Amino acid sequence: MRTERTCGARGLSALAADPRAACGLSGPGVSPFVNIEVVMTAQAPEWFRTQYPNRAMHIYQDSGNRLRPTVSQPVRFEGSEKAIFYLAGKSKAIRKDRGQRNVPGNSQRKKFEVTLAEWTAFDTVKEWDLDRMSIDEREVVYEGGAMALGRATDEEIYKTMAAGVTSVTGLDFSSGAFNAANAMTLCKALQQDKVPWDGNVYCGLPALQWNQLLANKVVNNAEHVGPGDLPFVKATSTRFWNGVNWFLWEPEDDLDVYPVPEANKQDLFIWHKSAVGWAAHTDLTMREAWDNYEDEWTINMKAKGAATLLQEGKGVKRFRTASDGAITIV
Repeated sequence: MRTERTCGARGLSALAADPRAACGLSGPGVSPFVNIEVVMTAQAPEWFRTQYPNRAMHIYQDSGNRLRPTVSQPVRFEGSEKAIFYLAGKSKAIRKDRGQRNVPGNSQRKKFEVTLAEWTAFDTVKEWDLDRMSIDEREVVYEGGAMALGRATDEEIYKTMAAGVTSVTGLDFSSGAFNAANAMTLCKALQQDKVPWDGNVYCGLPALQWNQLLANKVVNNAEHVGPGDLPFVKATSTRFWNGVNWFLWEPEDDLDVYPVPEANKQDLFIWHKSAVGWAAHTDLTMREAWDNYEDEWTINMKAKGAATLLQEGKGVKRFRTASDGAITIV
């Protein structure tokens, strides 16, 4: 309960009956200050309680969590603690002659259990500010937590690839600019892993390597094909070339995404969708609460999920590039 500018100790009923007496001001011509506001339950403005979570969710799904469509989803969850993925093993069809006994294909399906983790984005808004925010100012508040959670989940996917694939054998391109020939070498390496070459291969590049690749006319002349509503397509520049979705991926901090093995070098990743999984148990929940000590609203936004590799090291390639260098049109 919040009470402002009260007077007297006899309670509201006495105040309503005789304001001057309740405040000890019974003399003629004396008026008490009786501007009283009693808020039994602190309530935020309607836009904050309804529009905020809806708009924040839209931003998170539309542009915050950019990598989610590039990886696989789990088949189910076990409560709020685990996500379950299945890997279909390779099976073989056998020609059958009349009267021949059937032979199992031995596909060796495998089950992956991943423990879920939780991310939180916490923010505060002063009561004075909340009542006077324009639509544009509200949008900034919406974006703050949604984009933070989106970045966290994208970074988790990259950290999982980095932890699972540590070698760049045969894929060290750091002696020069990243070019079309290097890109084709990456394609060959993935193809040798027997991943489906079905348009579901992805590779994010930081600004330097992206522009070095586009300096190759054979790549620059390519256009993106496929769904145009994918978050990374709408949020950044892309090319679909040689069966791979190449896209500009410049994080807020490179170290959150791209490992640095030594000075002036960066390790990047290329992957097939079937090789990496992201279990989005809870996309986004928001709880707001009034802080009586600080006269402000606190906003707690949470997401729960987990990333994992699904092809036992195959379908993901780590490669090394130089983090400085020239851009030359070829």
